[in-house]
Amino acid sequence: MPLQRVLVTGCWGFVGKAATKSLIEDGVDVWGADSHGAPGRFPGKGCVQIDLSRPAEVEKLIAWIQPTHVLHLAAQSSAGRSFKEPLDTIRNNLLATLAVLDAIRKGESRARLLAVGSTDEYGPVDDAHLPLAEARPAQPANPYALSKAVQTQCCSLYHAVYGVDVVMTRSFNHTGPGQTDTFVLPSFARQIAEIKHKVREPAMEVGNIEIKRDFLDVRDVVRAYRALLEKGKPGEIYNVCSGTSYSLKELLHRMCALAGVRVDVRVREERIRPLDARELRGNKLKITRDTGWSPAIPIEETLQSLLDYWERVVVGSGTTHTA
Repeated sequence: MPLQRVLVTGCWGFVGKAATKSLIEDGVDVWGADSHGAPGRFPGKGCVQIDLSRPAEVEKLIAWIQPTHVLHLAAQSSAGRSFKEPLDTIRNNLLATLAVLDAIRKGESRARLLAVGSTDEYGPVDDAHLPLAEARPAQPANPYALSKAVQTQCCSLYHAVYGVDVVMTRSFNHTGPGQTDTFVLPSFARQIAEIKHKVREPAMEVGNIEIKRDFLDVRDVVRAYRALLEKGKPGEIYNVCSGTSYSLKELLHRMCALAGVRVDVRVREERIRPLDARELRGNKLKITRDTGWSPAIPIEETLQSLLDYWERVVVGSGTTHTA
């Protein structure tokens, strides 16, 4: 079904902003929903501040907007934060998804739902199982991953039992300008920018940088979500990934080289997760086969865009950061 009226939940989040911008540029009728008040003028048709964990409110929202498609991005998306706030992460992520699913089940529009999940659902795996394919069972190893794994199960049930037109993702790491520095690559970029402009000593605080991850540029992720909204098969799970993994150490060294700085790297125990996979790398054959999507933006371009963004932030603020 062609994209006509799309509701983006979590529209003020990192991916939500990028998705909204891209869809509007392509002439799609876009509405937003978010638990936070609008930090600026919403570029689409309208933005509703809403607690998505309240089913009655979500049902009214869906009935009012009558979307043809729903891009469900709203979530507490930090695995690190989920260790500190397990109950809130699981409750908020699951209740919001269930409310959206049930509102679509009851609604007249019978909108297509894209429920965004996470590579963390796979959990720690042996190298023999790489690259990860969608048939691999979920083995969540943190509260955020658990919330997303159960979300996927709920979506599968609503499709099988109620016929809800839902497509699910297991989205691998993605980044880009505007992502908060609670995530690893923006944290690197901010610290490097501070070192370059001499508002920080030439030392960086990191966690486990030996692990390897499959990274995408947020612009490629937005294209993937649009492709799945239009062409994904109902009831199916799709990896959104590049198929290539990099160690965090390698990416850190590349970013330092691009910025022209030398640093002393200091590992901090408090930045290391209790449980973490040594490597996560996805198989993208299914999404490419069904939608024609494949990533187009090289990792070097993504790293440079991060560095440029954080350099503007640091120069603009003139504030020294010590954390």
